[in-house]
Amino acid sequence: MTEEQVSELRSMMDEIAKLSKAPSQMQVFYHLLGTGRSMSVKELSTELSLTSKATERAVAKLVDKDLIQRASFRQRSYTCDSKQILLGLLVNLTDLKDRLDRKGL
Repeated sequence: MTEEQVSELRSMMDEIAKLSKAPSQMQVFYHLLGTGRSMSVKELSTELSLTSKATERAVAKLVDKDLIQRASFRQRSYTCDSKQILLGLLVNLTDLKDRLDRKGL
């Protein structure tokens, strides 16, 4: 993995950490990640009890942040790449271990 890819994963993890300040985005993100399904805005809105407008905004912002993607196999639906999230978590875990090792902990 290149240093640029590692940097992108770190940025993704930073964006995920900030989701607590955006409840609708957090709900949509974790729902897509947890279900592993490709879902439309309407499906997300129904399952999460959000208005369609709130869901549309959340989805648009998550796409802009590259935390979710348009599903290539199902028109007008979105998905979350769990493998990328796992890689990002592993990068963060490695960074944390390195910092703790440097502090002698």
